[in-house]
Amino acid sequence: MKSKLSLLLLCLYPVASAIPEPDPVMPADLIVSQVLAYSLRLKSAEREVEAAGAVLAQAGAQGLPTVSAAARAAHYEGLKETVLGPTMVFPEIPDRYSASIGISQPLYTGGRVASQKRSAAFTRDAARQTLAGTESDVVLEALAAYWAWSKAFYSVQALQASVQRTEAHALDMKNMYEAGLATDNDTLATDVLLDQTRLRLGEAERGVALARARIVFLTGADLPPEAIPDQAPGPDVGEFPPESELMEIAATNRPELLAASLDTRAAGQVVRATRAGRRPSLFLAAQYEQARPNNLIFPPEDNWQYDAFAGVVLTWDIFDSGLTRGKTAEARARAAQASLRQQQVEDQIALEVREARIGLVNTSQQVGVAERARESAARNLQAATDLWQNGLARHADVLD
Repeated sequence: MKSKLSLLLLCLYPVASAIPEPDPVMPADLIVSQVLAYSLRLKSAEREVEAAGAVLAQAGAQGLPTVSAAARAAHYEGLKETVLGPTMVFPEIPDRYSASIGISQPLYTGGRVASQKRSAAFTRDAARQTLAGTESDVVLEALAAYWAWSKAFYSVQALQASVQRTEAHALDMKNMYEAGLATDNDTLATDVLLDQTRLRLGEAERGVALARARIVFLTGADLPPEAIPDQAPGPDVGEFPPESELMEIAATNRPELLAASLDTRAAGQVVRATRAGRRPSLFLAAQYEQARPNNLIFPPEDNWQYDAFAGVVLTWDIFDSGLTRGKTAEARARAAQASLRQQQVEDQIALEVREARIGLVNTSQQVGVAERARESAARNLQAATDLWQNGLARHADVLD
């Protein structure tokens, strides 16, 4: 039995060993997708779009027919039969019932309903643009957090190598000091450099913890302990479009600017809808009623009787003590405020485009300089080390 089990395990071992280990590298697009799925800001913006759509439906419903029904039952005490003549008697009817159904259709509202519908449509479209802008902001925030994690993580790796190298150098200096080939100042300077490098390593490790915490905050889920970020790709340094071209692209593609423009148009329609309160409103109305007794029939009788009517209703607030004028003034102020917000967004986007382009140009130039500086530093380190080992340079030159 044991031999058979051993044979089975030997047969399964190659299969098990062939299973690849999971890749610990967590790509940036995975983090972005998790942030988009969890983001409360994005979900709130989605609910705002739903609410704006509901407001648009409400505005559209104001121009459609309204059907209403009513029913009433009542019992009265203290009623007495009233006789007005030999043939006219008002009987005592303590129990009274009625039921009716009516329909009302707006015919003319002075443009109020149409303006409210247009305003609601602009507001809904603005909410959609705000949702798109929020999604872009969330993606940017996720990528910034991811590459901050990557920078901190690989800084830790570099500093770990620096600590190991400095520790080896400190051990060599200790041995040389004991052999009388180095001074006390040399060993002290090496120990100080080692402490400083360890301190920087500790700061970088805490930076990794903070970066991981930021990603956990954005995704709403813990990162696997073994997860590591990808390394940043090499810079793609090329020609940059002129500022004017970037401004034109931003003017047509930035969702927050489109949203601000739509909000301004929506506020203008609110002004029209409010001003329409000064005009008359015309409705088509019809109603059918069953009542016992029916008060429209004279004299009343204690039995079910119906009545029906159809007609046109005209309403006009000739004087409302300045209520409509005040609402219109408020709507105009809100419209002017929306226009100012739009101008503010335009100025902000222009500043962001200008700053981003300048920052990109500066950084692209710094990349090449930094690469050459790294090569120069490596050569200087090797040269200083060779000279020191040959007794032609001070140990401080190597530490520098």
